[in-house]
Amino acid sequence: MAEIERLVARSFLATARCASFKQAARSLNMHPTVLRKQLRRLETSLGEALFVYQDRALALTSRGLSLQAELASRHRDLRPEVGFAERPELRLSLPEWVLDDVLGRHLVAFLRRHAGVRLELLRQDQGPLLQSEVMIWLADPDQARPDPGFAMTRPQRLASVEFQACIGKRYARERRLPARLCDLHDYMLVQRPDTSASAVFAPWNALVDARGSAVTRAHSQQWTMELIRHAACIGLMPHYTSHIDANLQLLPGLFARPMRQSIWLACAPLSAQREDVMSLQALIHNAFAERRDWFAADDE
Repeated sequence: MAEIERLVARSFLATARCASFKQAARSLNMHPTVLRKQLRRLETSLGEALFVYQDRALALTSRGLSLQAELASRHRDLRPEVGFAERPELRLSLPEWVLDDVLGRHLVAFLRRHAGVRLELLRQDQGPLLQSEVMIWLADPDQARPDPGFAMTRPQRLASVEFQACIGKRYARERRLPARLCDLHDYMLVQRPDTSASAVFAPWNALVDARGSAVTRAHSQQWTMELIRHAACIGLMPHYTSHIDANLQLLPGLFARPMRQSIWLACAPLSAQREDVMSLQALIHNAFAERRDWFAADDE
């Protein structure tokens, strides 16, 4: 048998294991078309078919089975359990609602294309910045660059998001919408977990703290939204909420000053030029560009 290039052997063995061209391509972080071309050239050089569809499933021919055994014996370091240990860690720290509202669909697509990455998602709350390969965090508009105690690339401003009071449409008709702070006395307030430590939200926090009752403190934006939607509560939500849920009604004008924060992105310097890190950064920029109309007008 003619010598088979290591890269081609890796592609063949992955496809044989996965019984799927697409899944093998994801595992190898390559485009399915490139993988299929490699395997067709291999079949041409051997003069025999290696794969066949049986009952709508990809299977190895008898020649494919023998080649699988030969290559697996020759390239023991291409076994998947060996390859897993070689993957560098890719950590992404970000606020939970940024993942849910902005990046979720794009991140799913990223993982479909890069099934071999070693990804860890870290929840970035209002506390100290978590050290990660890629970091997304919120800061008040006048807040200086954070000093997390570790090196980071120069922060890039992704967007500015404004938070407004919000109510479920089923609980307030247009002519009876709360228009002043005193109109909120008859409503339960729900406090999201990421607003209490920021000076930007001082007017809202003062309103919540002044109450001895009729306050619910939720542990996530998802639960904040559920209580607003179904429990007649009023709480703070990003002002793009009306784009993603037609059942929620914003209440602009309740507070004299807008409650606005900036969303920032930075990377760990030693990994900033890694291919997977750069791909993830590009994904993040594309996701925010697609949602440009969701964010505050002063982003430009």
